[in-house]
Amino acid sequence: MAVRVEHEFGAHSHTDARPGVHSFSRAWVWSLVVSDVVLFLAATYLAGVFVKHFWSNALVFRHVSVPALLTTILLVVVFWQLGLYRRSFAMSVRDEFYHAVAALALASAPVLVVFSLFPGISTSRVVAILSVCFSIALIGSARAIAHRVRDVLMLAHPRRIAVVGHPSRLDFAEDAMRSLPNARVFRLSVPNIDAVGALSPEAVASQAWFRYAVEWGCDMLVFTEILAPSQMPQVLAAAQEAGITIAFAPPRIRVHAYDLHMEQIGKQALIVARPLKATQPGQRLAKRLFDLAVSSVALVVFTPFMLLVAAAISIEDGEPVMYRQERVGRDGRTFNMLKFRSMRLDAESDGAKLATAGDGRCTRVGKFIRRTSLDELPQLFNVLRGDMSIVGPRPERPVFVQRFEQDHPRYSERHLVAPGITGWSQVYGKRVVGFEDVPDKLRGDLFYVENWSLFMDVAVCLKTAAEVLFHRAA
Repeated sequence: MAVRVEHEFGAHSHTDARPGVHSFSRAWVWSLVVSDVVLFLAATYLAGVFVKHFWSNALVFRHVSVPALLTTILLVVVFWQLGLYRRSFAMSVRDEFYHAVAALALASAPVLVVFSLFPGISTSRVVAILSVCFSIALIGSARAIAHRVRDVLMLAHPRRIAVVGHPSRLDFAEDAMRSLPNARVFRLSVPNIDAVGALSPEAVASQAWFRYAVEWGCDMLVFTEILAPSQMPQVLAAAQEAGITIAFAPPRIRVHAYDLHMEQIGKQALIVARPLKATQPGQRLAKRLFDLAVSSVALVVFTPFMLLVAAAISIEDGEPVMYRQERVGRDGRTFNMLKFRSMRLDAESDGAKLATAGDGRCTRVGKFIRRTSLDELPQLFNVLRGDMSIVGPRPERPVFVQRFEQDHPRYSERHLVAPGITGWSQVYGKRVVGFEDVPDKLRGDLFYVENWSLFMDVAVCLKTAAEVLFHRAA
């Protein structure tokens, strides 16, 4: 059987701008669980010491131990449900800290609710609150350090994936695996993959493509075609002997805006497709409640700033201080988005244009409110109305959407969720983009749509706040 060894590609660094999900090994999962438990108990002890010395000398530590143990169990359960022991989509050490803070914020809510409903469980609410604060510092820092350790380990020992199949199909696999973080992929062109069939594992191991994969140090062997059931036992036995995992990558089965999982009916294997979690009614309700809670609080906090911005715009450039602009929202429906006016009244006298960095159409006040993102605050009213979400892909104007959908086939999939005031692409990419930046922005938007969770929204909100404070959001 003719085998052609093609080039090796991959070895992306962990700082690659492409979004990616990093799955954890079993050993890494248990190390994270143990670390989180120990550090939260340490945080509770520190909180007890602090309260005993600065709040109440009557505090008895044995009274804190039982609620501390219950709280730790609850936190681990919430962390597990949030997926923090299965994967990470943090792209830097700082992001890992944000994600830990977001998870602790979500995990502390049920803990405080339980203590409020059953006050006999906790002898000190102050200890409970301080323990969460201390755990943010300890667990957040530990997760950030673990991220750095994982970076070093992955760079030193990248995944080694050998792709075996017909030459015409290898390109599909290469394209799909380009964004794999810290992985090397080896192409083995086998024109007649059906000839893989053999009578014994030893015969499989003697195949040229298998020998090349083993000599290269492959830990996963990916076939671009599904092997015949009669071939599988021999291939699996040979792979097990070599410590290699077997997988399949048929070109038409790609991760897009839907979920796939395996089921079995009798002897028939089924690949079952389901809508993404972000599009399911229960999850949409949870996201809507989150939006209402955050936007209501934000409006109370930012109303004084909004009044000052409105006055500054009026004094410098007159009325109106806000404007409505048609944008495309969820499911392709249009709505009028509100913004503080940052440009001159005649900014689009010669037609619609994308904003650019250092845009000469901005007023002096406009430059400031764009740099600090204060121009986006009126969109909180859009969130209350249900036109927008706090987190989601940024809404674009219909004239640009039509062009982007023609140039990028998957562009319409970003409309499966409500557009947001902030979003994954905004905090991990450029806020002001040109037409040449649309593919990168779309990649980030689709990553958000495909991997959405309430935890992800909280993490993006925290990162947005940090970026705005350090004037990096613009």
